[in-house]
Amino acid sequence: MRTLVLATLTLALLHGAVQAPALAQPDESVRTWESARYRLDTDAPEDTAREYLKMLEAAWPLMEQFFGQTPKLRKDEKLRISFRQTQQGWHQALQADKVDIPVGAGGYYWPGNRTVYLWKQPTIYNTRQLLLHEAMHQFHFLACCNNVGPKDTWYVEGVVEHLSRHYWDGETLTLGVVPLCSLENYPRLALELFERQDFSLADMIDDKRASTRPEQWALVRYLLLGDDGKLKPRWDKLRPKLDAGQPGKTLFRPGIGDPAALQPKIRQWLKTQQEPLVPVWNEWWGLGPDSARGTATVTSALRAREDAVQFSATLNMPAQGPYKGGLLIGFEDTGHYAVALFDSGGGFSVNLRKDETWHVLRRGRAAPPKTEGRLQLRAERVEGGIRVVQDDVEVGVFDLPGRKLGVCLENCTLSFTDLKWK
Repeated sequence: MRTLVLATLTLALLHGAVQAPALAQPDESVRTWESARYRLDTDAPEDTAREYLKMLEAAWPLMEQFFGQTPKLRKDEKLRISFRQTQQGWHQALQADKVDIPVGAGGYYWPGNRTVYLWKQPTIYNTRQLLLHEAMHQFHFLACCNNVGPKDTWYVEGVVEHLSRHYWDGETLTLGVVPLCSLENYPRLALELFERQDFSLADMIDDKRASTRPEQWALVRYLLLGDDGKLKPRWDKLRPKLDAGQPGKTLFRPGIGDPAALQPKIRQWLKTQQEPLVPVWNEWWGLGPDSARGTATVTSALRAREDAVQFSATLNMPAQGPYKGGLLIGFEDTGHYAVALFDSGGGFSVNLRKDETWHVLRRGRAAPPKTEGRLQLRAERVEGGIRVVQDDVEVGVFDLPGRKLGVCLENCTLSFTDLKWK
């Protein structure tokens, strides 16, 4: 087994300064795909293009419910999305349309031609989240703002940062969630900001300083959901005024309340909004509030944020192809952890990663050996170490370091449901 090197690339979703484009030649690898409401120009594979269109169509009624209106489209018009797999391709797409390149950005909605532009991000989840983010700008501007952006960045970005965080299982889309896990982890970053002694929510509202995406997300989410939803009626009255271009610094206090008084409330509330799971390596995302999917060509894991004494999960065996997956049964850091892997042949292997080497602690046939259906897996702390259980049959007890538990896989794609821990 090989271990995936932890990625350090961060996402750049800010709309920064622009640079003048040079003319670009058309990219012959780009194809156009259409759905009921969208036209997608992309160099991505067909299955990716069709999934993105399916997700965008699933988002449409949810955005209509949130914003209360739909974009005012011309006859036979479809909203245009331009997606490229590389930053260079993204630049070429912008240049071909004579649109200035936003420096340091991953995506961009250009009102001038009503088109969204974006490129592939470091993870599957963050790429989908960015696609929703920019498509929501497009929907918001066209439906509510006469295609002119409101004045307040905290509002424009906070709305879509909140709404674009999602669950997607290929059929059902849920918007506005706290993700099970993400590379960006805005809840953690937002809490860190609100806990700083020099942090001032009032200065953000009064436009006395630039704001960041995590605090924008936190503020909008709190106004919608915090304090048992008591502020949402005020928010509903404020939003149309912001959409019409009125400045938040004159509307917020009479419409919502004193930002200085809200700040400690948001800080405390953010402690309840933290992502519960942490991707030890990147490609993991939530399918629902208690289910996740991961994919990797090496050994990869997803762990509980806090120390745990028990972790259980259902491993859903894929219909085709070999697999290995199971439980993370001890984690100190990316160089020192242990996994219990169950495979498509009905076997298992318990392995310890230490000193840049894998050590096999136990290997054998699972009991009962299952090659289709589901595996019910559980790891629990007992006297002597971690007990590993498959379908109520003990695999063994292992004396292992690290108090973080979770799920794992090796060189495959797997879904885990019924995730529980304590």
